[in-house]
Amino acid sequence: MQKRKDRQKDDYLKEIENSGNKEKTFYENIVQIGKKTDTPVTDENGVLTEDAKAAIAVLEQYARTFQERNPNLYLFNCVMHLDEATPHLHIDYIPVAHGYKNGMKTRNSLTKAFQQMGFAKAVSRKQNETVAWQEREREYLTELCREQGIEIEVLGVQRDNLSLPEYKAAMREVEALEQQAAALDIQNEILEQQNDDLEQKTSELCGQVQEMKAKNNELVLQAQKLTEQIDETEVKEKAAKEVLARHDLRAETFKMISKEVEAETKSMKSVAVPVTNLFGNEEYVKVKKSDWNKILDVFNKAVSRNHLLEKYEKKISNLEKKIDALTEQVEKLKHFVASRELGEAFVEFVKSLAPKTMKQRLENAKSEADVHNRQREMPERGQTEKSKRWQQEI
Repeated sequence: MQKRKDRQKDDYLKEIENSGNKEKTFYENIVQIGKKTDTPVTDENGVLTEDAKAAIAVLEQYARTFQERNPNLYLFNCVMHLDEATPHLHIDYIPVAHGYKNGMKTRNSLTKAFQQMGFAKAVSRKQNETVAWQEREREYLTELCREQGIEIEVLGVQRDNLSLPEYKAAMREVEALEQQAAALDIQNEILEQQNDDLEQKTSELCGQVQEMKAKNNELVLQAQKLTEQIDETEVKEKAAKEVLARHDLRAETFKMISKEVEAETKSMKSVAVPVTNLFGNEEYVKVKKSDWNKILDVFNKAVSRNHLLEKYEKKISNLEKKIDALTEQVEKLKHFVASRELGEAFVEFVKSLAPKTMKQRLENAKSEADVHNRQREMPERGQTEKSKRWQQEI
């Protein structure tokens, strides 16, 4: 006991709190076995679980032997909590070191207390007395757990000089982050599944696109064929109409000729003289031989022209049927284009042919104009000969 008043400590606790070496008046450790997921205190019915009972037995043995193992750590409070998720101990102790030569012989010093308990002096921040003591305590606790058949997973080894409240807050944050990570894993699995679905749909769409391209090419070919068929049909229809128009002109000519024949027939009748039949009631006529020859000539012409007229009427009828068939074919082709939805492809294809078609039309128009000019320059004699040849053809 210090007898000199100038060396006596009136408020040693205050001096410790204000010391520059970060000493504390006391220290608290929390010792826990298991987590709430594998070592809950109670089950859903509020009954103490078997895992909790085993953990309690280990913690009780650890608390009973704490002071014996740590003679320089004065244990003044040890409480087991069962009102939270997992059984755990709160151990409060004061580190005590002895044998100081100057000043107080017994002091509060965690480092000196560990050294006097046999732990080597620190050589680095991570290799010091406190780390060595914590490792020894964990080994002892692990051995107790093995005796109870508990498999140990060490958590919270490094606290990075955090206080107990800070460490608890950090652990809660870690737990929250783990939950977020689990949620992200689930979300990632969902996104991966969606990505797989999208890749499959993309593959299917690519296949459909290829099919549509192939079908489009096929439709373009069909449109080309239809265009050729329609062009051929229109050419045939135009030719048939031209032939029909020519025959219409000839029909008018036949009518005119028929009128002439009828006039000649009346003229022949006027030269015929009735003669009484001496042997019967039937009346005869007498004509001159020259008139008779004329009558025969007119008759032969009439018969020939009648046969020719019947021939052309039959040909005209056949042409009209052919025109009707061609018109029906054009309508069917148009309907086919519409039913197969080839309208746009057909229009585009026709547009692609438009410059070439227009050029051909211009060339045809130029040729027709040249022919027309040459015909106008022909002499009147040529026109007469052409007219005679046409009449002979009829």
